[in-house]
Amino acid sequence: MHRLESLLVAIELRDKLVASFTEGAEVTANRILEALTTERCCEHFSLERLEVLGDAFLKFAVGRHLFLKYDSLDEGQLTRKRSNIVNNSNLLKLATRNNLQVYIRDQSFEADQFFAFGHRCPLRCENENEESIHSRCYGKKNGAKAEVRCNKCHHWLHNKTIADVVEALTGAFIVDSGFKAATAFLNWIGIKVDIIRSQIDNICSASKEFLLLSDQIDVDALENTLGYKFTNKGLLIQAFVHPSFNNHLGGCYQRLEFLGDAVLDYLITSYMYLVYPKLKPGQLTDLRSLSVNNTSFADVAGRCSFHKFIICDSSVLRETMNKYVNSNGRTETLKGHIEERICPKALGDLVESCMGAIFLDTGFDLKHVWKIMLSLLDPIVSFSKLQLNPLRELHELCQSYNWELEFSSSKRDGKYTIEAKVDEGKVSATALATNISGKAAKKMASRQLYECLQAQGYKSKSKSLEEVLRKSEKREAKLIGYDETSSNEYPKSGGPIVPENPQSDCDAKVYPLNEIPTKNSHTISRHIKECRFPAESSEFRVKQPVHSKNCKIDSPAIGPNNDCEPNPKGAGNGLTDI
Repeated sequence: MHRLESLLVAIELRDKLVASFTEGAEVTANRILEALTTERCCEHFSLERLEVLGDAFLKFAVGRHLFLKYDSLDEGQLTRKRSNIVNNSNLLKLATRNNLQVYIRDQSFEADQFFAFGHRCPLRCENENEESIHSRCYGKKNGAKAEVRCNKCHHWLHNKTIADVVEALTGAFIVDSGFKAATAFLNWIGIKVDIIRSQIDNICSASKEFLLLSDQIDVDALENTLGYKFTNKGLLIQAFVHPSFNNHLGGCYQRLEFLGDAVLDYLITSYMYLVYPKLKPGQLTDLRSLSVNNTSFADVAGRCSFHKFIICDSSVLRETMNKYVNSNGRTETLKGHIEERICPKALGDLVESCMGAIFLDTGFDLKHVWKIMLSLLDPIVSFSKLQLNPLRELHELCQSYNWELEFSSSKRDGKYTIEAKVDEGKVSATALATNISGKAAKKMASRQLYECLQAQGYKSKSKSLEEVLRKSEKREAKLIGYDETSSNEYPKSGGPIVPENPQSDCDAKVYPLNEIPTKNSHTISRHIKECRFPAESSEFRVKQPVHSKNCKIDSPAIGPNNDCEPNPKGAGNGLTDI
C-alpha cells in the first residue's frame, strides 16, 4: 500500500506535467517516481543519479542561453547570472511556486506508523497543538530522528531536497523524452532557456575581427589537431587569445571558455551516466569531479600542445605552461616524494574555449561536439589516467579505522608547509610537504601519509573508485536524449530555432521555449486521471502539508479525503508559510 501511494503520486504529477507541455508525453510514471524518491525511503532506487544528470543539463541549458542573450558580458558576469538561476535557493522558490514539493517521497515505510486508507490516525493535529506535535519531527529541536505522524500526514523536508527534485525531474525528462521535454519542463517551472538563431549568427560574424591575428597562430595545424575545419575561423583564433594580450579587438577566450565549460560538463556527465549504469550516485559524483576540472583539461591541452598556440603578452605564463607540460604536472624530489606542481589555469581554459568555439561554429550541434570530445578527451572519458584525490583517499582510510586525521600549516618566505599526522595508539605516522600553493602542499602531504600507512599494511575497507570502475558493467557510449536541430540546418531567417520531429537519438534540435504554453497550478487536489486502480482510488487526493526545515508548505502523500484536509490557515503556531 505504501508503494501504491508513491506510484499514484508519480502518476498524478506526470499527468499534470504532460497536460502542461506535450513534449514530455513519453516520460514514464516509474521515471517520475524515481525522480521524486529520496534515499530516506530505503527503496532500491532514488533520485540521486538523475539529479547529477539534470544538474549538468541545467548548467548547460542556462549557460548557452545567457551566452547568447548577454553578448557584452564577460565570463565572471555570466557565471554570476547563471549561479543566481541554478542555485538551490532559486530552485526551491520555483519548485514551491509550482507546488512540486507536495509530490516528494521522503519517508520510508514503517509498519507502526502506517495507517491504511479509511483508518484515522489517533493524533489530532490542529493549529493549537501542531507545534508541540511536530517539535519531535526529524530533529527539529534536539537532533533526534524520531518522527511523529498525525492525521494530516505531516513530515519534514530539507530545502535542498526540494531543489534536488527539480534537477532530478529534469534528468528524468532527458532520459525518457529528450532535450525538448527537459527544456519544456524548465520553461514550465520558470527557467527560460530559449535560443534565437540570429544571436548565434551575430556572434559568429563578430568573430571575424580576430582574423587580424591569423598571422600569430597556425590555424591549419590547430584544425588538424582538433579534427574539425572551422567555417568561422575567427572563433578558433579567439579561443586562444589570452586576457593578457594587449590588442584593440576588445575580446579574449573567456566567454568561449564559459560556454565550453557548460558543454563539456554535460557531455562528460552524460557519458558517465550511460556507460556506468550500476555506479552509485556518490561514485558518479566523485567520478564527475575527477573528470570535469581544470587539471584534467590541462593534461589534455598539454598532450595536444595547445600551449604552443596561445596568444598572450605574458612571458611568465608561457614559461609556467611549458614547465607544467614538460613535467606532466608532477616531478619527483630527491627523497622520492611526488611534488605537485601548480596547474596553470589558462592551460585547461584552452580546452574549454576550443569546445565552446566548435559548439558555436556548428550552430550548437552537440552531436558534432560529442564526437570530437570522445576523440580529444579520451584519457578523461576512458579514465585511463584517473588520478584520485589523495586527500579523499586518506580521509577514507582514516574513517575505516576510526583514526583522527590532523593537519597543521605554516607559511614562510612565500611557501606553505603542511603537516599531516595520524597518532592513534599503535599507529603513528607523519608527513611534511612544502609548496608555494597551500592546496598543493596539502595534497602532497596527504599522498605521502597515505603511502606511508599503506606500507604499514593498512588498507581502506571500502573499494577504491578505480577498483569499482574496473569491475563495473560498462555500456556503449551514447549521447542521451539529444533531439535538437543545429541552427546551421535552418534557413537564415533570424527567428527562433523551430522544433521538428527527431530523426534519431542524436539529431540536433534547439527548442523555442518562448512558444510553449505555461500552466502553473497552485492546487493539486484534483482527481487522478486514467488510473487503472480500483474505483475507490478516484477519491484519493494529494493534499498534505510538508515542512521544509522550520517552514510549513503544502505537500505530499496520497490519502483518503476524510480527515486529511489541509490546515485552512496554511501555518501552525511559530511557522511561516512558503
